[in-house]
Amino acid sequence: MVSPTEENDNLVSDVPLDEQLVIYAPASSSSIPVILAARKLENAELQLYTNQSQANTLFLRGEVDILVTGLSVGVDLYSNGAPVQMISSYVSGLSYLVTYGKQVTSLSELKGESVYVPFEGSPIEQVMQFLVEKQGLNWKTDVKPVYSPFESSIELLKQGTAAAVILPEPNVALVEGQPNIYVSLDLFDEWNKETGSTQGYPQVAVFARPDWTAANSEMINAFNQALSEAVEYVQQEPEAALTEVQSNYKLPAEKLAKALSRTRYFFMSGEQMQSAVENYYQTIGKPLDETFADFYFITAQ
Repeated sequence: MVSPTEENDNLVSDVPLDEQLVIYAPASSSSIPVILAARKLENAELQLYTNQSQANTLFLRGEVDILVTGLSVGVDLYSNGAPVQMISSYVSGLSYLVTYGKQVTSLSELKGESVYVPFEGSPIEQVMQFLVEKQGLNWKTDVKPVYSPFESSIELLKQGTAAAVILPEPNVALVEGQPNIYVSLDLFDEWNKETGSTQGYPQVAVFARPDWTAANSEMINAFNQALSEAVEYVQQEPEAALTEVQSNYKLPAEKLAKALSRTRYFFMSGEQMQSAVENYYQTIGKPLDETFADFYFITAQ
């Protein structure tokens, strides 16, 4: 497959844009297709961020046109009255159960254990509660959550103080290979087993403000098209994609490659996206109500 950026060597751009397009995306393996997509768009400025609160603030101020972040971040912003619309989703798996001392082959083995998750009510906790209860166990009784930021959990894992931690990529790649640490279960696979899905569930999404989407539908369509093509390219030509984006990351090449190999991409927009999001929240027992009718950007047919 032709690289999304290859034909840009001789052309100014594949997709001309009349105005500057400012994109903020997380500095993780989930953003590899976004980097490639941004390079296809003329006048697109991409910033990889590490501070979510700062990114949210710049987005809501109107200094950022497109914010790439976790689905739950956009849902929380919308729930709190912030002007935000979801324009696409493209990551459906990147979290893993990482254990110390022994390999775990089933969530049922966690009975009587503590599992470290980032914070109470986090998407990781919501999914873990759903999956654990599907095993006939009670969350908080049979399996006890311990709330701890990823950075702290990683240190406790390395020390052997934390026996089970849920981590997203690229954190998994960074701890893999250290003494007595095992990448035990893929939550993407566990979700699919319990729900009959084959594509996981929407986790990382693309957001914009409603006032901006109303005036920039062509730009959104161009971005979504470029992102969809980039996802396909990353899936078909991962080594070539890594070569193209390596300079954007501080991660060693082998760690970034590992993180990419365990990041699951699945692009959705429009009604397919809306259906997937609504189904996900319905499945975990937290259905979105009618106030979310305007949460989704869907191009008029």
